[in-house]
Formats: sequence, structure tokens, C-alpha cells
Amino acid sequence: MFELIKELTELVGPVGQEQIVLDHVEALWQGLGVTVERSKIGNLYGHVGGSGPRVVMAAHADELTYLVRAIHPSGFLWLANGQAWARTAGLRNGFTIGQRVKILARKRIIPGVIGTVTGHLASLALSEPNELTWRDFWVDTGLTNEELLEAGVTAGTRVIWDATTDRFGPHVVGKALDDRALLAVLTELARRVPASEMRCQLTIAATVQEEIGLIGASALGARHDYDAAVVLEIGLAGDIPGVHEDIMPLHLGKGPILVHKDAMVHYDYHMTQALENAAADAGLAIQHGIFGSFGSDGNAFMKADIPTAMIAFPTRYTHTPFETGHLGDIEGMVKWLEAFVRGADRYLAK
Repeated sequence: MFELIKELTELVGPVGQEQIVLDHVEALWQGLGVTVERSKIGNLYGHVGGSGPRVVMAAHADELTYLVRAIHPSGFLWLANGQAWARTAGLRNGFTIGQRVKILARKRIIPGVIGTVTGHLASLALSEPNELTWRDFWVDTGLTNEELLEAGVTAGTRVIWDATTDRFGPHVVGKALDDRALLAVLTELARRVPASEMRCQLTIAATVQEEIGLIGASALGARHDYDAAVVLEIGLAGDIPGVHEDIMPLHLGKGPILVHKDAMVHYDYHMTQALENAAADAGLAIQHGIFGSFGSDGNAFMKADIPTAMIAFPTRYTHTPFETGHLGDIEGMVKWLEAFVRGADRYLAK
């Protein structure tokens, strides 16, 4: 699956500008014989088929983004966060500095790097910081103010990580594993299980604007009446230095995660149990988790009165251009969902 994950994660698709990703996924799904449609705001639905309960499985197409908030007279780009935005950026977001980025100007994509005062000049001119603010770093493109304006850079122009997706042993490392690796899972599910073998009427969905407030999922839930939903996400892994086992006892390589709650919702107990039973019947190793400081499209589905469960693969370094997952865990998600759709009528029976 690595090549498909690489193919999808390296696409350009920030929040609110997901068209390239949606077009690519639509072509993949149509190539598998899936009937597709788009909603007005861009959600992509793939009607796979099958018989039985109406089930939707969803992953989001968007990736994290910055936006240009202003252009310095010398051509540097001041940034705003693409999610919530406050005066401080947080010292733990210092990894941002030095990263290569793409500026999605109206006429072309412009390469840049996130810069700050460094080295000799920093020690001469500045005191050591005790906070990181949005004035402490900027994007340097090598272009003048006039050249940036001519290319179509304005306030609101999106800026995304410029990162390749690579394989480090059994690990996959790159940007936008959140949530493109899960679009790969849905694609593989549709590829591997014929509709005639599905014991549910399956719809697979690529939603938009998850990272800013579950916008696409809210629209999907309002428009369609499903019997059940499964949200696919990245998860959290605590198997790194500095994180204690009692905080996040989840590990790369030990299987995908059945998520019981996050910061926004307790997932539907019956749906969660159905997925646990499917994994047990298939002899699949899974982990159990609860997440704080984390939300998903599942919150929107639950508010739309759709019983929802969430599954995820453990991920290190979330919301960075070096998100890291284990290919075995991602493959495990495909096998888990295969088992579920082949017995969905039985698993969902009350």
C-alpha cells in the first residue's frame, strides 16, 4: 500500500482547496467501478454497493495549512494558522521553523522556507525567547513584494508543507497521512471486496474541511440518512521519549486502534462493539484508545443521529510534515474493514 499512500499524501489539498485530491480519488474510485457523486461544497461519495444496512465510511481529503496574513514590504510572508489562530504559536510548534513550504499562488506554486532570526545574528540581536509568536517566523521565497503580487499572492493564499512521503523500514513518514492514508484504506477496501460479498450497502466518502470544524461531515450527515458510520483517522502513539505509558499506551506496529471517545464525543457503543467483534472473528490484533485534544468527523455524524464508530492507526508526530505510521497497522485497518463489511448485517443486528 505504500505507493498508493505516497501518491495521495504528496498531492496538494489544503483545507478549503481540496479539488486536486478529490479529482484524483474520484478517478481511482471510478476505475474500480464505484459510482461517484459530488456535493455542492465538494464532498466526494462513492457508492460501492452491497445489500443490508446503509453504512458510510469516511476519511477527510484536506490537509493542514497556513494562510498568508500579510506581505512584508521586503517580500517576506507573514502567516496565520489555518485552524484556530491566537497571538502565540506555542514553543512546541518550533519544528515549523526551517521547513520547506509551497505557496499556492493564483498563477503558480512558489517554493519557500519558513525562516527566523538564527545563529550569529540571533545571539547578537535577540534575547532567548520564552514564547513563540506569529511574528517570530515568516516565509522567505526570494521574491520581492511586487513579484509575489504579480504571481497572485494575497492575504488568504494557502501555504502547505513541501514534503515527500518516504519509507523508513516498516514506517511511512510524510505530510498529510492525516487523512490521506485513510483514503488509501477506503480505496483498497473497494478494490479487495466485491460488492456482491458485502453485507451492507456501502458508501465511501472523502470529506472536506475536517481540520477547521468538520464542515464536510456536517453537510454529509444532514444530506444522507445512514444506519451507521465508521470514521477513519490517524491516531496517537505514545511510544516516544517523554510520554509515559499511562498517558498514551498506544504503539506503532501493534495494530490499529478502536477509539472509544475523543475530546468531542463518546462513540456509539453498539457500533464500537460491532467493530470489536469483527476484529475478534478475523483474529486481528487491535488496540483500544481514548483521545483528548482530538476530534473527528464522527462528532458531526453523531450529531446527525448516525451511530458512529472510529478506528485509527497509531501515529507519531501528528500535525507535522513528518507524521509517522506503521504500514502493518494501516494494512490491518483494511483487513479489519474487510471482515466488517462481509458480516455487517450480523454485526449490526441488535
